[in-house]
Amino acid sequence: MEAAENRVVAASPSSERKRKRRKMRRIIRKRRRRNEKRVIAPSSLPNELIEEIFLRLPVKVLIRLRSLSKHWKVTLESLSFAERHLKIAKQSRVKLMVIDSCPRSKPHSETNVGFRMFCLESGSLLSFTPINFSQGFGTWMYFSGNCDGLFCIHSPQTQSIYVVNPATRWLRQLPPARFQILMHECNPTLDEWIAMDSVFHLAFVKAAANYKLVWLYNSDKYNADLSCPNQEVTKCEVFDFKANTWRYLACTPSYRIFPNQKPAYANGSVYWLTELHEDRTEVVDFDIQRETFRLLPKIIPAIASSDPRHIDMCTLDNHLCMSKREHVTMIQDIWRLNPSKDTWEKIFSIDLLSCPSPQTEIRDQFEWSQKVLVEPSTPVAVCKNKKILLSHRYSRGLVKYDLLTKSLDFFYRDPMAWRKVTCFQSLISHI
Repeated sequence: MEAAENRVVAASPSSERKRKRRKMRRIIRKRRRRNEKRVIAPSSLPNELIEEIFLRLPVKVLIRLRSLSKHWKVTLESLSFAERHLKIAKQSRVKLMVIDSCPRSKPHSETNVGFRMFCLESGSLLSFTPINFSQGFGTWMYFSGNCDGLFCIHSPQTQSIYVVNPATRWLRQLPPARFQILMHECNPTLDEWIAMDSVFHLAFVKAAANYKLVWLYNSDKYNADLSCPNQEVTKCEVFDFKANTWRYLACTPSYRIFPNQKPAYANGSVYWLTELHEDRTEVVDFDIQRETFRLLPKIIPAIASSDPRHIDMCTLDNHLCMSKREHVTMIQDIWRLNPSKDTWEKIFSIDLLSCPSPQTEIRDQFEWSQKVLVEPSTPVAVCKNKKILLSHRYSRGLVKYDLLTKSLDFFYRDPMAWRKVTCFQSLISHI
């Protein structure tokens, strides 16, 4: 008993020391907190400064930042911020988007589309974004050019139309056009689909604060519609995103549209090539704001007198460009339109016959300098080092043509590509 009491007494001084040490620690922590200075939170910065920082960040970073603050979310999703972000992005390096299908070996490949973004100057892959669409595209898939980083993907066969923003993975399915509904009711065979000369290319454009899809196509027995106000040789449907509806235009061109040429969008207008009419090829100009058609009054004689299969039309730096490849010399001249004067100037000449590239031919399984090739190459973009990026409807790759050395360099190849290549600046877009 005495031993137990001694143990208790002996333990008392130790417990007292522990309590004193804990008390001293609490006093020291309180003194430190009083002496510490407050750290300024990021939200305490001026809103103007925060927005200027956001304007210089990539889109994927901005998407993550939206979830950190309600105020940031409102700022980043505003239309004014998106427009300012696009303006600053255009001053930076140009990006190239390659759109293709996912490998056929994978299940549900008809609903999967891959978006690969490259740096135009270096050719390095910046990002790859696979997106799955709920409705498949069937045998044929068509892509519009970009509009503020948005793309339209559609299939007249399955009546699926989507607008997608690869930067944010946002997508929206649109109702089928009247053209698609009529084609679905006729249910043409595969041979009839191939022989059909209606135009399946849509133009995706921006009009003021709204977006529009413009679909100009040739009239035939498959799309006869009594509700159409115009029963001429062509019909035009316009989709208004705010109204979420398609509507016919009363007045359309009296020239049939060449079905194999994609429309070009530049300077507030959409352009189409016509089929040969009295041995002459014309260019149809559609004013987006006024929604009126006209024929360009001045066409380069070499273009006007050529078969539309020998002509290519594209957009470079928001200017309409047309090119023609001479069958004998294989020299492809490129002209640019001055819209204020309706005049043309020659800006490039591409001599493919003088620069055969066996490496490109083997890897791409396509001979860029072959003499029997009727269709010209399509200029996609102009690099800073005097090189032109070229694509071709029969090629699954891209090449860079050096104007100074007249040589070809391989840029990109994908054996599963749908051969749709276009340049765009990525941003947060809103509809």
